[in-house]
Amino acid sequence: MNKTPSASLEEEEATIKYVCGIDIGSQSCSGCVIRPDKRVIVKSSDFPNTLEGWKVWEVKLTKLDAAPNQICIGMEATSRYHENLYHE
Repeated sequence: MNKTPSASLEEEEATIKYVCGIDIGSQSCSGCVIRPDKRVIVKSSDFPNTLEGWKVWEVKLTKLDAAPNQICIGMEATSRYHENLYHE
């Protein structure tokens, strides 16, 4: 099967480069970023469960050398505490 350059580029863009895990609590969240091979890129750090807290975390994600579709974000959501970040 031959691949066109554009198809190859699309597959490359969809490759997951980073995995971000966020543990969500009522007042604060804790997040970290790793590579798929489990190398830690951003050590676990806490941020408030607020829009301002998410913006601080978002800055860390934008500094990664990856497009948004190359970062997989998983949230451990307790009750409804995850809804603020999920909607953002």
